[in-house]
Amino acid sequence: MHSAAEADSKERGKTMKRTLVLALMICLGLASTGLAKTWTAEELSAYSQAEIEAMGDDDIHLQIAYWEWRKAEADARIAILEPQVLPLRDEMAVINARIAELTSEINALRAEIARLLGSGVQHTIVDGECLWLIASYHYNYGDGSQWPAIYERNRDTISDPNLIYAGHTLWVPLPMLSRYTVIEGDFLGKIAGFSRVYGDRGMWPQLYEANRSIISDPNLIYPGQILDITRSAGFGGTR
Repeated sequence: MHSAAEADSKERGKTMKRTLVLALMICLGLASTGLAKTWTAEELSAYSQAEIEAMGDDDIHLQIAYWEWRKAEADARIAILEPQVLPLRDEMAVINARIAELTSEINALRAEIARLLGSGVQHTIVDGECLWLIASYHYNYGDGSQWPAIYERNRDTISDPNLIYAGHTLWVPLPMLSRYTVIEGDFLGKIAGFSRVYGDRGMWPQLYEANRSIISDPNLIYPGQILDITRSAGFGGTR
C-alpha cells in the first residue's frame, strides 16, 4: 500500500509534466505563427527606418529582417558600383599626382615672379629721358608702352610718372643680360655701359675677352653678332 505522501508526490509529478508539455506546445505554436514568419522586400520597404527604430523591444524578428534586408540592398548596390569605382580610384591617383606636379610648378612660378618683382637693374636718368623712352630701349623692353612696369617698381621715389629728373637712379624690373645681340651703331664701350650689361663703359675689355672667339678686333663688331656677357664674382645689377 502507498502512503498519502507518496500519492501526493506522484500527483505533483504528473502536474509538472503536464505544465512542461503545455509550455512546449505554446512555444511550438509561436514558432509556427510569429517566429517563423518571413517578409518580402516589398513588405519591408513599406517601413521607414524611424518606424523600425521606434519599435524598441517589440517585433524583434521584424526588426532583424528589416536590417538584414537593408544590408542586402546595400551589398547589391556596392556590387554594382565597385567595378565602376575601382577605375576611378586609379584615375584619381593619376589626377592627384598631376595636381601635385602643377602645384609645384605654380609655386616655382610664384617664386620667380616674386624674385623678378623684387629685382632690377639700375638706370641713371639723363636729360631728355622719360619713362616711356627708357622702357623703349632695345636692351630694356624694346617697347615704350611698358613704362608702367618701371613706374610701379619705383613708386617709392617717383610720385608723378611724368616728372623724373636727370641724375636720379631708377630700378628697371628686369634681370641682367647674359647675352646681347649687336645692333647698328653699337660698339663695345657703348654696350658695356648699358644698365643691363655692366652699366659701366669702362668694362668693355671684359666683354671683349669673353667674346675673343668671334671678335678679332675690339673696334670691329657687326650687327647680328651675339655676345656672351660674363660677370666676375660679386658683380650684378639686381637687388
